[in-house]
Amino acid sequence: MIRKSILSLLSACLWAAGPSFAAGPDFDGKLRDAVASPSLPAMAPTPTGAMLTLFTIDGMRQVRMPAPKLGVLSAQNVTAFTDPVTNLTYTFDDDVPADIQKQMRDDLAFIGGLKGNGASGLHKEIFGQVDGPTYARFFETRVTAIGMSECGGGNAVACVMPFFNSSKMWLTQNFIKFSHPQIARLMIVFHESRHTEDANGNWSHARCPKPFLGKDGQEIKSIWTGAALAGEPACDKTPLGSYGSSMIMLKNVQKFCASCTEKVRMDAGLYADDQFKRIIDAKARQEMLKDLY
Repeated sequence: MIRKSILSLLSACLWAAGPSFAAGPDFDGKLRDAVASPSLPAMAPTPTGAMLTLFTIDGMRQVRMPAPKLGVLSAQNVTAFTDPVTNLTYTFDDDVPADIQKQMRDDLAFIGGLKGNGASGLHKEIFGQVDGPTYARFFETRVTAIGMSECGGGNAVACVMPFFNSSKMWLTQNFIKFSHPQIARLMIVFHESRHTEDANGNWSHARCPKPFLGKDGQEIKSIWTGAALAGEPACDKTPLGSYGSSMIMLKNVQKFCASCTEKVRMDAGLYADDQFKRIIDAKARQEMLKDLY
């Protein structure tokens, strides 16, 4: 039986590493009771109207946040879940709709149960083998909390805010209102999980060229929102960044997933090929072509 624990805790955003949890021994394979750590990171003083860099699926942007949203400790109800595969806990803020929480748990359970029969070289470098527990561990060692935010507005679908909490992923209404296949939703969350890596500068994006046209001469747009990408910081120059790594993951699912249906593999290939358009460095593209095609 799935058990849910609603926790009331102080949510420290500024430079916090995310809440840590101590769990009891009665882990049931789905959810587990958890309690908040009694200690929270110290808050640094925050200047009024500070600039905040957001890393989103549709680009990197800087926005000026109003003072009340910065440097504040606020009461927050969260729901804690523990993955039976990794034994790692992550939380949802109470403003994440219940159906989206369930959808994301189901998505992560799907990828956690995936079975593969190979992997490309770049995939091995970033993730390891095409393997469910490997994917689950990759995500859950990086993302410890999920909440809702405008992420600077516009066409953002999800984001990471390293200035606040580099281990927390934020979803926007664009994640909720647009309908995409399960593997595409996983592309989004694995893209954002790469942005949590402080040691790698959170994998900043490159600015897409202007004009930004495909081989057919048509303007390249976001497959998620339909927004034009020309001139936006929504591209990468390396195979290892957020666009490259999520593309590599999906292309490997297409090629090496032994447990996936034909539909899942087809969707993975479709979205991977789309994300490949966002790799704009010739050397990086050649490396990925050699590795994946």
